[in-house]
Amino acid sequence: MSEFTPLYRKFGFLPHNEELYRLAFTHSSYNGMAGTRHQDYERLEFLGDSVIGMVTSELCYLYHPEMAQGELSVLKAQFIRTQSEARYAKKLGLDQFIRVGVSFQGKVSDNLSVMEDVFESFIGAVFLDQGLDFTYKMVRGIFEEEIKNASIHEEQNPKSLLQECMQADHKESVTYKIVAEEGPSHDPIFVAAVYFEEQELGRGRGKNKKAAETAAAADALRKMAIPAKE
Repeated sequence: MSEFTPLYRKFGFLPHNEELYRLAFTHSSYNGMAGTRHQDYERLEFLGDSVIGMVTSELCYLYHPEMAQGELSVLKAQFIRTQSEARYAKKLGLDQFIRVGVSFQGKVSDNLSVMEDVFESFIGAVFLDQGLDFTYKMVRGIFEEEIKNASIHEEQNPKSLLQECMQADHKESVTYKIVAEEGPSHDPIFVAAVYFEEQELGRGRGKNKKAAETAAAADALRKMAIPAKE
């Protein structure tokens, strides 16, 4: 019996290439102990992320016709953020199969980043091993009910909300730049702009640089028709 047999039974499939699942649950720290290179989940993580993004995008679109494009991106971000994917990984019991090296610090199941990565790499392994149709149905089953009944969570921090929104559809980050200072030198008002791939998304003013950046993020969210608290 394979160490992954409980997992195969849970999702109802027989593996064609078990090595894919072994890789999907191997953290890079294991390479040092095993004397190997690149025998870990990072490449599968890249693939699984794309599959998850495709399915969650479709579900958000189908179940929320009342939402504009920007709102759909924010909704999607709620499900593919680190905390959400780590929660799914734990719910599915994926933490039971992870291999780490002796250099790994802490408890694996408490490391949200690792849990997120393993969730994505497992989906990537299933995609390569079982094909698109099976993987699509499996991922849809994981997300469908929650997305169907979801609403956009009000965020306190416009910068965090904008970042999550953009990274829901792209992995790149937004950047901020102070583009001007207004008023007297003893009491300046800073003007910040926020950019994504050199395109300006919004501008804002504030008594300090952080406040100006927050206002710029809120301006960008308003232009995307997304409510945010300043």
